[in-house]
Amino acid sequence: MLLRRHPHSAPRRAASRRPLLVAALLAATATATACKKAPPPAEPPGPGAPPVLPSPEGSHYALGADRPVDGLVAHVVDRGLLPWSESLSGAATTLALDDDEQLTLEAARWAAIRAGYPHPVVTIVTGIEPPGAVPEELLDALGPVVHIGDHLGLVRARSAAGDQWVALVGRPGVDLDPFPREYPVGASLQVTGHSLSPWVVVSPSGAVRRGGLPVDLTLDQPGEWWLEFQASPSDPTPRLGVPLYVGVPTPKAPTIVADDGRLPDPSELRDRTLDALFDVRTAFGLPEFTWDATLASLAATPVQQVLAGTWDAEQGVRRLRGAGFIGGPAAQLACTAPTVSACVTHLVRHADARSQLLLPGLRLAGVAGEVRTSGVTLVINLSSE
Repeated sequence: MLLRRHPHSAPRRAASRRPLLVAALLAATATATACKKAPPPAEPPGPGAPPVLPSPEGSHYALGADRPVDGLVAHVVDRGLLPWSESLSGAATTLALDDDEQLTLEAARWAAIRAGYPHPVVTIVTGIEPPGAVPEELLDALGPVVHIGDHLGLVRARSAAGDQWVALVGRPGVDLDPFPREYPVGASLQVTGHSLSPWVVVSPSGAVRRGGLPVDLTLDQPGEWWLEFQASPSDPTPRLGVPLYVGVPTPKAPTIVADDGRLPDPSELRDRTLDALFDVRTAFGLPEFTWDATLASLAATPVQQVLAGTWDAEQGVRRLRGAGFIGGPAAQLACTAPTVSACVTHLVRHADARSQLLLPGLRLAGVAGEVRTSGVTLVINLSSE
């Protein structure tokens, strides 16, 4: 079979007809698979054995079992000494069963949230095999992308074309004990674990609280909260981030509607970005942003700074103040991603940027960006007046 990189936003139907596709969407830094001792794999079941898939819904953020119930999946896991996770495999179930689901990292990460897998999903590998066949090339493809310490979600689902295999690779950065995803208003959020990473919590109104493990705070507002663990007090790089739902159920779909995956023309950047920002503000009951041409022009230079690796958010805000935006809160946000919707989703899933997007006093927005074959880079200026 021919192995290819998986497109960032290929429709699920098209992918299901291809023999084997690989999305190595994080550069491989090691080639060793996770090491563990296991007994020799049993003989795989016959082609008539139906698939057994883990649940795509989970009430807690947790890894779940480490042994598949599906005999053929267990055989593959044993043979490859693969670090199987029940909750991550539940996310793979969503992608395997829904023909309309896009095989993208954003779709996989949302499926992971609903299944209760809290860690980042970094790679997708898919393939079609005859019913009951061992996916040899999928095993070969997983070797270079499953690193020591990773988790693997692996399932198969029966289709008219054969067994549809979906593998997700998760990369944990924080060791946490299980905790719920949904809470009543006024409940206490208590999270324990074995990590020195500081945590940040953003409330539905954008208020920020910080601390170190264990987490112990009162969830006093209804809506979607955000819990994030960062690299260190001086390095806000997120190592894990998950939503918490207080007084409301976990939604079926993410806040931002994914776009069609087509790279936009420069003239489309404004409308696509405003659409994504509208989704965010509407979801939190905030007024939508009004376009401001001056803010847009002040975003052009920072775009080049982002591309050159010299951008500084605080310096960007000082420039906005110097241009006369001094009457209230102001913010400058930047992101790079395959699509506009993925770029804004990236901001919403980072505590510091999220807290600024949810500031009630912000009213005006201006955007500049650059489109390249690898995706888009955006700078978003926000101000109160």
